[in-house]
Amino acid sequence: MQKVTCSVEALEEMAETLWYVRLKPELPVDFLPGQYLLVVMADDDKRPFSIANTVNEEGVLELHIGAGPDNTYAMQVLKRMQDQGQIEVQLPAGKAYLRDESRHPVILMAGGTGFAYTRSILQQMLADGLHRPVFLYWGVRFEQQLYADREMAALATEHQQLTYVPVVQNGDEHWQGRTGMVHEVIMDDFPSLAGYDIYVAGRFEMAGVAREAFKEKGVEADHLFGDAYEFI
Repeated sequence: MQKVTCSVEALEEMAETLWYVRLKPELPVDFLPGQYLLVVMADDDKRPFSIANTVNEEGVLELHIGAGPDNTYAMQVLKRMQDQGQIEVQLPAGKAYLRDESRHPVILMAGGTGFAYTRSILQQMLADGLHRPVFLYWGVRFEQQLYADREMAALATEHQQLTYVPVVQNGDEHWQGRTGMVHEVIMDDFPSLAGYDIYVAGRFEMAGVAREAFKEKGVEADHLFGDAYEFI
């Protein structure tokens, strides 16, 4: 992996405890859609974050970081970025990148800021012309955590092959969309998952539950992708 120092070009709160970060590496970097980087806090302390964009002419890296007062793991990273204006990263990491040679329809499943991972994959597919159906399911606890909802709804309106389904676990009386657990909504919508490429990002426990549930719907093991599956 390449180690590079990045200047912090943007650090903005998208919603409560959810942060947008844009980094500018001092050297050109390369990665595949769906890969992640490691923020180097120390030689023995490297913290993973999904890259939310694809390789671009600007050469920037975008991150979506969930960091509340009870999440010192991420808050420490943000504080170093704020205090120093730069950060050292290693990349690329991860094997759950887009298989662009496949022609299977795609299901992207994100929990929380796992949306960053699915956004990178979707950006590349859109750039390639979106030659196959894509279904993006984004699950959050509360509606206000859908920080890119308008962006995704607009893309789904623009591209006939793209279906976007936001899922709110704890929707209030004003929420008109789908509710519950995001993997269960997918299970409800697809009689069978055979023949689909499925990409999953979110908490390890969510990814584990989804894997077992999707097996019941016929998903093929070599068509289910997620960095969590390297560890659980």
